[in-house]
Amino acid sequence: MPSWAGDAMALGCALAWAVAVLSFRRLDKLPPTAVNLFKNAIATVLLLVTMAVLGMAPDAARSATDWASLVLSGVLGLAVADTLFLAGLRRIDASVAAVADCAYSPTVVVLSTLFLREPLAAGLIVGGPLVVVGLLVVSHRRRDDTKPIDRAGLALVVAGVVTTAIGVVIAKPALDRSDLLEATTIRLASGSIALFLFETLRGRRAEVLSLFRPQPAWRPALVATFFGTYVSMILWLGGMKYGSASRAALLNQMGAIFVLVLSRFAGEVVPLRRWIGAAIAVSGVAVILLA
Repeated sequence: MPSWAGDAMALGCALAWAVAVLSFRRLDKLPPTAVNLFKNAIATVLLLVTMAVLGMAPDAARSATDWASLVLSGVLGLAVADTLFLAGLRRIDASVAAVADCAYSPTVVVLSTLFLREPLAAGLIVGGPLVVVGLLVVSHRRRDDTKPIDRAGLALVVAGVVTTAIGVVIAKPALDRSDLLEATTIRLASGSIALFLFETLRGRRAEVLSLFRPQPAWRPALVATFFGTYVSMILWLGGMKYGSASRAALLNQMGAIFVLVLSRFAGEVVPLRRWIGAAIAVSGVAVILLA
């Protein structure tokens, strides 16, 4: 893979996730566990079909440690983190969620430095703070804004973002030794199975399976699943596999900026301060890419 492949995948993941977020917000009347299981299960099937078409199979020679890392990463990142994120997204809007999303890259950078021994390059040191500052400006809410921030919803999203970061850092060493599609499929399948079993043990099987019945919500759910889980998951892990975890995490943060742009195209009024924040974040990404 060329040196820029990881960066391109990380940015592509951010764009795919932005498309998915706008679709996920149309599912705010459904239980977050139902939405999470639906997207994970459908994306797992899509990945299994993709692997079959390409003649790929699970790596039987993988070490027990790598299997455990991928499975644990899938459970944390897809069963726990995504459920927390979707639960919070029901209670706050996309701009507030962008504030919570700022916790992702610093968490990955800190964990990667401590546990993966990734160096803090100059581009990350200078560009990283610019990305975070830009996102904070984009997501700033003035006192005269009509809709107050739901602190519980914000806390849920922050918890989901931080748990996602923990999950991907756990998977990074095993991911470096694995095929991208196969490792992605293992994580998704592990998260789906864990979520289904947990909700079944809680006596909530009917609720967690509620979205699998044909209904109008399928249209936004399938769009969100395709872009937010199938496409973005491959690109997300690809950015981690073919680049550093810290660098990919910072580039992934551009998803909040893409949400801003797509929201404007959808007819929403975007305040000037958010465009200013977008410019700051884009400059940070430029520093990361060029340094």
